[in-house]
Amino acid sequence: MDKASQNNPVNNKRFFELYGQCQTRILSFLFVMVHNEADAEDLLQDTAATMLEKFDTYEEGKNFTAWAITIAKNKAINFLKKNAKSRPYLNNDVYNRILELELREDEQISDRADALDQCLKKLNIADQEILRMRYFKEYSMKKIAEILGRSKTGLYHSMTRIHNLLYRCVKRTMTIEQL
Repeated sequence: MDKASQNNPVNNKRFFELYGQCQTRILSFLFVMVHNEADAEDLLQDTAATMLEKFDTYEEGKNFTAWAITIAKNKAINFLKKNAKSRPYLNNDVYNRILELELREDEQISDRADALDQCLKKLNIADQEILRMRYFKEYSMKKIAEILGRSKTGLYHSMTRIHNLLYRCVKRTMTIEQL
């Protein structure tokens, strides 16, 4: 990314939105690779800097997490090779397999999120509103009960029912998609 692109507030904002969504996943992946928290955190910073520098090569709409983790894998391998005297360096195939497993997990998470999104849309408006207040507005159960004029116990029963509906719907949707 050239200096003009790096200083573009729109690009920077988009980068940090995407990065914020997968930062924990990248850190976890790096920890699996290097087995040391401090080293993983240092590599995360180095990975983020490289990602920002190369953000203009990322294709919008593609899997940002996969792109990020691939960069992180390369950073981790370089780190392990450089520190081979103090750290075991395994065969590249092992690290590629770790990457493959991580990306497969990312795909499964994405599929479950899509299924959940579909299932949320199938809920009735009242149930959607309860979830919106609880998870997006982060209202306490007590506050939601007060707003809706319901007992807290009744609201807990409704939340259990809604969670069960969503669980069954996601499970059914995922099963259908696998066929």
